[in-house]
Amino acid sequence: MNTPVSTSEMDRRSLLRGTVTVAGTAIALPALFSLGGCASTPATLVEHMDLVSAVSDRIIPATDTGGALAAKVPEYIAAVYERHFTEEQRGEFTAGLNAIADSGFMDADAQGRDTILSDLASAARSQAGEATFQQLRDMTIFGFYTSEVATEELAYEEIPGRYDGCVPLSEIGRAWLDRGV
Repeated sequence: MNTPVSTSEMDRRSLLRGTVTVAGTAIALPALFSLGGCASTPATLVEHMDLVSAVSDRIIPATDTGGALAAKVPEYIAAVYERHFTEEQRGEFTAGLNAIADSGFMDADAQGRDTILSDLASAARSQAGEATFQQLRDMTIFGFYTSEVATEELAYEEIPGRYDGCVPLSEIGRAWLDRGV
């Protein structure tokens, strides 16, 4: 038995449907806008890219294979800085880069640059720029050896021959990469 629906019931249903729609929209819209992410621009190393490039080039220079610059290590370091460093880490890293720049690194020749980096590598933790150099060195090594350029430097032998633990490196020629490394 179907009874006709009165207009007052339809009005209540329409009102209820409209109220739920408005309430749902009010709750969902802020959540949807937050999916767009943060609108602020990330911090960059633009003003220090020449210094980062020069330091990474001194750490892994180009030889008969590509070096850190060929592997785009400075871009990797900039990406780590932008995406993974906290504001505090960025501040400390930038201060360390400024200390390295103030040491005259960019004005020095290759031997002078090596001396400055050697001093930073053997410096006490309290020396300005030392911690930043350690980070640069670690990121340069990691960035290089996880790049395609490093495959030119490392040889790979699927099934190595016999084990001989006392072979001069001059006979081998290059370092060999084994699975599990």
